[in-house]
Amino acid sequence: MSSRTDAELVKKITNVVQMRLHKTHVNLKRLVGIGKKIADVELLIRKEPEDIRLIGLWGMGGIGKTILAEQVFIKLRSGYGGCLFLANEREQSRKHGMLSLKEKVFSELLGNGVKIDTPNSLPDDIVRRIGRMKVLIVLDDVNDSNHLEKLLGPLGNFGSGSRIIVTTRDMQVLKANKADEVYPLREFSLNQALELFNLNFFNQCDDQREYDNLSKRVVNYAKGIPLVLNELAYLLRARNKEEWGSELDKLEKIPLPEVYDRMKLSYDDLDPKEQQIFLDLAFFFGRSHTEIKVDYLKSLLKKDGESGDSVFIVLERMKDKALITSSKDNFISMHDSLQVMAQEIVRRKSSNTGSHSRLWDLDDIHGEMKNDKVKA
Repeated sequence: MSSRTDAELVKKITNVVQMRLHKTHVNLKRLVGIGKKIADVELLIRKEPEDIRLIGLWGMGGIGKTILAEQVFIKLRSGYGGCLFLANEREQSRKHGMLSLKEKVFSELLGNGVKIDTPNSLPDDIVRRIGRMKVLIVLDDVNDSNHLEKLLGPLGNFGSGSRIIVTTRDMQVLKANKADEVYPLREFSLNQALELFNLNFFNQCDDQREYDNLSKRVVNYAKGIPLVLNELAYLLRARNKEEWGSELDKLEKIPLPEVYDRMKLSYDDLDPKEQQIFLDLAFFFGRSHTEIKVDYLKSLLKKDGESGDSVFIVLERMKDKALITSSKDNFISMHDSLQVMAQEIVRRKSSNTGSHSRLWDLDDIHGEMKNDKVKA
């Protein structure tokens, strides 16, 4: 590829990124609670100003990591000599391969097309150039601990004061790369969730009071996850008030497609044994943030011949992937949206209720018990 073609490609990529970020900036007023989060992350970034620092934004799928990283990038990028926002690293690395993505990263940072032939090192001229640059890099949705070094090389290659921000739903990515700071994102409070839903659903001319009770039901269903609230707002805009109830009843059993796909990524990253334990957990928990003691789960989930410690290791893995949360007194809980996702995973494995590996609907359970009696 010629240098001219490379330069045109870099310019095109940069324009796409800038258009996306500009669109996000325009909608900033709809990003409830974002101001405090930006300020919190800025404080972490401004520590040790001469050092090269890695900052992690961590939390479950749909919690708002990417939006926060975008807004921080927009606010701070003018203070850096080289800037890069790599959206959806997980998908891009799978689709394009690491070497091609590595060329894209350094072409955008340096402002011209570069060629990299070696997957595990950088050409000397690139190392010299980035060593004189103070850079701001965001790698969004990283799920492989090795990808930071494969993409960027040793972080010490960059100039003094450089900052690398990584969004991930897997704490192991940050631990393995010795992140200097980790900023965990949590669910919205009920008031924040209601504000976000109202901003995304209602126009100024709408009478919100007419929908108060239904809006509170939506917020209760979403349990503080911004992705769920936004998707519900888009879905319900096309429905009248009388249809809201039936839609919400349906969603209690079948999740929104976008929410299911995004949240299932964390499940897909588990190995087969971990997946089975996750599904068991999802069906042990009741709705509305039921909590179960860790010691009880260890005895409940271990198989014949296994120790409770092997279950504990899997539970720790799920905590790192934000699939479960634990309290200081060792109680485990799981978000409702993840439980509904688990039910959908089981449902999709078989259309026949009788062949499901797990049952949760009372009508289905009653039907199966009745069939067993008939067979007997």
